Amino acid sequence: MLVESIFFVLLAFLILLLLVVGFETVGFRLSEALLIFVGSTLLFFSFDPSILLYVDGSLGIGIFVPLYIAVFQPFLVVGSSNGLAIGVDVAGFLIPFLISLKMIFDRRSPIRASLIGIACIAALTNITSTYVPGEGVLIWNIYVIAIAASVIGIGLAKRQWGSVGPIAYVSGSLGVLLGADLARLGDILSYQPRGFAFASVGGAGVFDAIFLVGVLAVTIDVIFVENVRFINWVQRRWA
Repeated sequence: MLVESIFFVLLAFLILLLLVVGFETVGFRLSEALLIFVGSTLLFFSFDPSILLYVDGSLGIGIFVPLYIAVFQPFLVVGSSNGLAIGVDVAGFLIPFLISLKMIFDRRSPIRASLIGIACIAALTNITSTYVPGEGVLIWNIYVIAIAASVIGIGLAKRQWGSVGPIAYVSGSLGVLLGADLARLGDILSYQPRGFAFASVGGAGVFDAIFLVGVLAVTIDVIFVENVRFINWVQRRWA
């Protein structure tokens, strides 16, 4: 049993190492890759906090951890109290969102390419998702969206491999946010729970599509780019 546990820990570490190194080859910085895989995972498996933005008809700021609200300071009353709280998950939303903005601001994901990619993924996400009261926004198949984001990254990068990962990540993460969560914010706010209910952008207790689509899209692109580089190396060797 101990040997098996050690084996799985080493295997998980090896996979993590390969992903981190792979993400660096397509335009990510080491700190960003570590934040995505290590930071988000540690937060998710520890106390998985969410930043509260709306509680019982009031806009404000606070912290929600599983099963209870740690603190909430209301700033503005915007509607009647309905027992609903809305927040953003730190691991599943905030980290991908901030990394995406950073990539746009430092031009690793060019603005034009980012806007095109976000619009395409938002449209695809919107037509392949639905809002279910009490359950949230459900996406039918995140793998299709991840593949689409990876293809967009490859196409819009124009063989500039350092931009493939950022474009795919920004398109996937922000596209899902816009097409799924923000597009159905009205439905979420209109939900009238019988008791207390918490809706979290980015997941609450599960890794959400915002996180998963971005990671899967870049992973697909890592495999593609490394295969292209290998083929080019072989061709140069035998030329």
